[in-house]
Parts: sequence; C-alpha cells; structure tokens
Amino acid sequence: MSEKQRNHASDREHYLGIGMAIGMAIMAPLGVVLFIVLDNPGMLGVGPGMGVAIGVAIGESLYRRHCERDG
Repeated sequence: MSEKQRNHASDREHYLGIGMAIGMAIMAPLGVVLFIVLDNPGMLGVGPGMGVAIGVAIGESLYRRHCERDG
C-alpha cells in the first residue's frame, strides 16, 4: 500500500469516526425517550444504533467534501 493510499484510508476513517460520533450524540436522546415512553430498557440502544447509521452518511459526506477541497 502506498503512502497516498494510506493517507486516504486514514482520512476516511477519521471523517467516518467524526460522523458516527455526531450521529450517536444526536440520536441518543431518542433512545431515552423511547425508554421512558415504552418503559422498556431495551429501547435505550435504538437511538445510538440509528445514530451510527446516520453518522456513517454524515462522515462519508464530510470525507467527500474534504476530497473535493483538496483535489
């Protein structure tokens, strides 16, 4: 693997990590609300799980924006 490919892989992982953190932080309250409304502790994991899926999309768009900016 060349140095350029390693840098692109590292950048992609970086932006996906940022996106997943943002998505989990935004969607975690949904799990708390579902837990309170349904009185089921198993619903606590629904929010962060959805947040990861949304966060991957956010991270991918951040990475593409970074690639377009750098050329």
